[in-house]
Amino acid sequence: MKTTKIPNEENRYWSDRKPIICPSCGEKAVRKSIYGYPSQEDFQNPNIHCVGCIPDLPWPRTWGCNNCDAAIWKDTPKMRDRYERFEL
Repeated sequence: MKTTKIPNEENRYWSDRKPIICPSCGEKAVRKSIYGYPSQEDFQNPNIHCVGCIPDLPWPRTWGCNNCDAAIWKDTPKMRDRYERFEL
């Protein structure tokens, strides 16, 4: 697995697959991120990272840490292109 910190961003990372351990805080709390208003069941589910109604810009995160709220995106050429175009 390769995880890379996104330059000039706090708690933002690229990863080629879902990390087991958070690259920011070191806890085993990385989960799939979901958006929107969660049901009570989803909100209390420790296997889900609830982000809320407003996704990250320029695209929603793939995974998040339930401990420190670090954002992790799947590292693909399409995602890298979106990031580079957004930064210009």
